[in-house]
Amino acid sequence: MFILSRIREVYDRGMSTADAVVIDATIIRGVLLPASMKLLGKWSWYLPNWLGWLPKLEHHTQPALQPAPAGA
Repeated sequence: MFILSRIREVYDRGMSTADAVVIDATIIRGVLLPASMKLLGKWSWYLPNWLGWLPKLEHHTQPALQPAPAGA
């Protein structure tokens, strides 16, 4: 709505906000973030020591349930 304003300052604020959103959504989150996470590997999931009080959550896979034998 700011872009539709006839007041130059309001229009400029709207355009700069729209530009910032487009740059953030495409370049930063679409290109730079995945590339940096790929380069950093496990280091991108580093947890600082001062957050050691957080509970440790682990994911364990369970074997698939076997169907019951017929007639049981």
